[in-house]
Amino acid sequence: MATNGNDETPESGTWEVLPPDPTHPRRLRLPLSTAVDVRKELARLYRQMKVGRIPAADGTKLAYVLNILRQTIETSDIEQRLEALEKATEGQKEY
Repeated sequence: MATNGNDETPESGTWEVLPPDPTHPRRLRLPLSTAVDVRKELARLYRQMKVGRIPAADGTKLAYVLNILRQTIETSDIEQRLEALEKATEGQKEY
């Protein structure tokens, strides 16, 4: 069977399983610190919506928030790269 390039499972070691909470069902905590992390979470959300585990209305709202998070991460990355480039070229200016 061909894979789609998304091998993320709880057994793969990239998910953190939280201890049981008597007031909540068992949850998985996924990292959301990079655009790749957010992409993986969006893919997981899509699959859950597709099989009916999450209502489309709820999934759409979550996807919207994830997209804002992705945009924020990308903007932050660009700012950091620009700052590094400015520092690297600071001493190279010739007037």
